[in-house]
Amino acid sequence: MDAGVPRLVLTPRDATAAPAEEALRLWCRETGLAGAPLGDHYLRAGEDFLRLLVFLGCSPTVSFEMPDEAAIGSGSFYHVAITCLPAPTLRADRMTLTPRCPACREALQEWRELWPPGSPAVEAECPSCAAGLRPEVLNWRRSAGVGSAFIEVLGIHAGTVQPAPALFERLKTVSGLEWQHFFVSELPVDPSLH
Repeated sequence: MDAGVPRLVLTPRDATAAPAEEALRLWCRETGLAGAPLGDHYLRAGEDFLRLLVFLGCSPTVSFEMPDEAAIGSGSFYHVAITCLPAPTLRADRMTLTPRCPACREALQEWRELWPPGSPAVEAECPSCAAGLRPEVLNWRRSAGVGSAFIEVLGIHAGTVQPAPALFERLKTVSGLEWQHFFVSELPVDPSLH
C-alpha cells in the first residue's frame, strides 16, 4: 500500500470557505510562501519559504531543486500544491489520531467508518451518546483536517516543521480568512470523486 506524499496542509478555519484555485495561487505568491508555477496545480517554493516555515532540529535536508519533471507532485523536493474541492472534505491518513466526541468525550474509534478519508464531511452520530458530530469541529490534533480549499507544502513530514505566526498573519491579510494547518501523508485528492 502506498503511504502517499507527506505534506503540510493549510486550509481556512471555516471549512465551507471555498476560494477559487487562482485566488489560492495568488495568495501563496503574495505571502512569499510560493513562487513560479510548476504545471497546472503546483508552485515552486517562494522567496520567504524558509521564513514562513520553521524547520525543527529533526528536519531532513531542505531541497528546493526539482530532480526531474516526474518529481512534480512527489515529496522529493519542497513545492506547493493547490487543491480545491466542491464540498468540505476530510483529509486524513493511516496515522491520523482518533478524535473524541466533544459531548461525551468517548474516543470515536469508528471515525473511519463515519467519515472515510477523502469523503465529503457529513454529519454523523456519536456511537456512544448519539450527539450530532461534524468532522470539522473535532480535535484531530493536527493529524487531519476538513476544508474545501487547500494549500499543501509537499515533502513536509509531521513534526519537522512549524508554520511561523507570520504565515497565518500574511494569509489572513491577503485572504480575509483565518487559517489552520495539519499534516498528512496521502495520495493527491481527486476532485472528480466528489
